[in-house]
Amino acid sequence: MLKRITFLSALIAVAALIGCNGGGASIYYVQGFNVLSDGPPLSFRQNGLTIANGVPYGTSSGFLPGTVTGRKNIEIQPVLADLSLGPVFLQADVDVNRDIETTLVVAGFYDAPELIVVNTGRRRRPIGEIYFQFIHTASAFDTLDVYVAAPDTDLSTTAPLSTIAQYQFSTSMEIPFGEYVISVTPAGSPDQILYRSSKLTFVDVPESNEDGVEWLIAVSDNVLIGSSPLRLLVSSENGSFPLSDEDTNSAVRVTNASPDAPPVDSFVDDDFATALTTNTGYTERSPLSPIAVGDVKLSFTETGTVTPILYEFEREYLDSVVQDVYLVRNLAELTALTVGGIPRSVATEGKLRFGNVSPAAAFLSVYLADSGSSELDQADLIVRDIPFPASTDYLRIVPGEYSLIVTERTNNNDETIIIGPLPFEVVGGGVETLLVMVPESGGEEEVLVVYDDLLP
Repeated sequence: MLKRITFLSALIAVAALIGCNGGGASIYYVQGFNVLSDGPPLSFRQNGLTIANGVPYGTSSGFLPGTVTGRKNIEIQPVLADLSLGPVFLQADVDVNRDIETTLVVAGFYDAPELIVVNTGRRRRPIGEIYFQFIHTASAFDTLDVYVAAPDTDLSTTAPLSTIAQYQFSTSMEIPFGEYVISVTPAGSPDQILYRSSKLTFVDVPESNEDGVEWLIAVSDNVLIGSSPLRLLVSSENGSFPLSDEDTNSAVRVTNASPDAPPVDSFVDDDFATALTTNTGYTERSPLSPIAVGDVKLSFTETGTVTPILYEFEREYLDSVVQDVYLVRNLAELTALTVGGIPRSVATEGKLRFGNVSPAAAFLSVYLADSGSSELDQADLIVRDIPFPASTDYLRIVPGEYSLIVTERTNNNDETIIIGPLPFEVVGGGVETLLVMVPESGGEEEVLVVYDDLLP
């Protein structure tokens, strides 16, 4: 707790320094912005000193002030799954200047990264209006037009706010308060909309000290779900956040883990004319199916029928999130375990998620030991005591060859190996879900079923 309080105090002091600078001191400002499509968290260093460590994908670190301007040697390293720092994979000499905000944008893909250095004049805080500045980091497109216009504007009748070549950036442009939609098209083709945001509303609040805002927006590859090839990643004084295309939905994937249930169909909000997913048998998983954002009811029936309803439930679905629905327990007690996730591939790690969907299993633990090992070592324990029915979130795992062991524990002194040791390879960039289930043919010994979460 003492460390946490000290850290927060330091942040408050830095914020005060940034907010109160009137230009008298020779102060510059620098931050890291991670938009590396398949990249892990990143560490940013200048002249051997840390600017920020562990900046996740899609976020920026916030500006760190410095008092000695001039040329700085910038080094950028990946933060690996075991929290160690990987080798420097981007390095450059960058000039930092008085009253200039320097953003180090890491874009592209891990095996071909791009460093974009964005310099913007520092403005007194608070800002009286709003400002937009765009960076083109999308790998599949050449020059793009970016529009910031009132809702329902015909783009063919207005000029783009900015035209940006790949890995270049626009100037920072002042925009009046109001309602806007951000649209992105290929340069000179306003009818080919690649991306369109929902309506954004900016309102002047005179009594507030923070009414203005400045958005630095990366036009990036959409590496999540949705039909748009682009996604906007925003760095602002109010934090970092994504802006999905207005048509981006959630998605559902159904896994039938009920040992005596028949193959099932699923339906949305009592609309039984068209099934969302069809014919999902035991141990099978449906393809990803788009579903509206908001509160949605799912109903399950035996394949080819609409009655009786075997099970139904309602929950909220969020944009860009894949919701895995596991039908569990025997048919007479059928229920659903729901687990949300974002299965983005990361080049430097494998992502694994473990679930206990076996009605016969008590508390399950998972070990990843050295390849060929059959011994239980607490140093190899990656998850402890998964009850039925439950699942972990995605775990970051260092790629390599392992022995995978699953144990069951019924009391503090009784831990029994029920699966393994199995040879298991964790592949960099892979995303998998591993479920402990009752075997399809019946019997007492559980089996491990592995699903590739990067499949559609």
